[in-house]
Amino acid sequence: MKMPTKSRMNALNFKTIFTVLKKELRDHLRDRRTALMIFVSSIAVGPLVLIGMSYFISSIEEKAEKREVFVQNIAHAPQLANFMARQDFTVKEPKPDFRELIGQGKHDAVLVIPNDFTEKFVTGKADVELVYDDTRQDASAQSIGILRRVVQGFNREVSGQRLVARGISGKILTAVEIQETNMGTPAQRAAMLLFIIPWLTLIVGITGCMAVAIDMTAGERERGSLEPLLMNPISRVSMIIGKWLAVACYGMGIVLLLLAGFWATLTFYPLPKIASVVTLSSAQYLGFAVMLLPFTPAIGSLQMLIATYGRSFKEAQTYVSYLYTVVSFIPVIAMFAQLKDATWQLFVPMLGQMMVLTRILRGEHLEAMHFLIPLGICLAIALFSVTMLTRLMGQEKIIFARS
Repeated sequence: MKMPTKSRMNALNFKTIFTVLKKELRDHLRDRRTALMIFVSSIAVGPLVLIGMSYFISSIEEKAEKREVFVQNIAHAPQLANFMARQDFTVKEPKPDFRELIGQGKHDAVLVIPNDFTEKFVTGKADVELVYDDTRQDASAQSIGILRRVVQGFNREVSGQRLVARGISGKILTAVEIQETNMGTPAQRAAMLLFIIPWLTLIVGITGCMAVAIDMTAGERERGSLEPLLMNPISRVSMIIGKWLAVACYGMGIVLLLLAGFWATLTFYPLPKIASVVTLSSAQYLGFAVMLLPFTPAIGSLQMLIATYGRSFKEAQTYVSYLYTVVSFIPVIAMFAQLKDATWQLFVPMLGQMMVLTRILRGEHLEAMHFLIPLGICLAIALFSVTMLTRLMGQEKIIFARS
């Protein structure tokens, strides 16, 4: 029997690509338990995030509507109590051990009135104590701002009254008056709150095809099925492309399911708090798809390349987790660094996608380069990874070394 020549082994064969693609998809879909878990979780992510955000917004608004504040010894400050009553605030007595509870994040901020408040207030200046812990995320940070604004408003009112009593206009305290013009649109304010959606869709795109990418490379190497596969008289590059396309289809399917989950939740589930701040149009869903669908195959090819160096599934999983950590933290680092949108970010995988997805969510103007540059980077990553994979699959140390 004639052995295939080197040129034949490196020649593209579309029939081979399709055969490998069909085989890999069929094999991985046979594991119904794993496939079902991945697909169901992809669909469920959107509803869970949106429902959680809706309840979060509702809890904030409900607390603001109650207009409740905790003040200790309010009886010693009748003037302040009168001001709060006129502002429709409900004054509540804090628990006796409120300082300890605030330190544990189990109590809102408390305004403490000293016993000599009235005496000092009449003669001049009185002090009050605002007790809070701003390091506790589970405590209501909103109550801190409310109490501060109440005391500031009371100060302005009393100062104005004291000046009027002396025959001086209270306007003398306001040398400059601010006329506010908020240029932010409702969509932009919603994007500030729902920034987690672009980040989450990208993360799901990375993790969705991770197991498949590892199994097609390190998994076959560990099982010993890689050698007989490469012994077949087929084009090696066609085999690699077929495997990569299977990973790409898997990842893109997960992305589409994720977007379908977001669409179904916003369309059919009653989320008035979310619907009041964000509504995604068909064009926005299309923009999400255009950005995410090329991203997933590119990351999948990189995962396959890295996993090829693993001698077992577990070892390859460790290697790929390094990629996941680095890529997923790029937008987080950019957020903490307070980077402004810039063209160079489009050339950075994950960061460019995050920037464009956020702009889509904010309803801002996008140009062709916002889509073409990330697409070109994704194609370059996929081409590089497939080329390197083809070369690695011709090395004995990669194919035969399993220990």
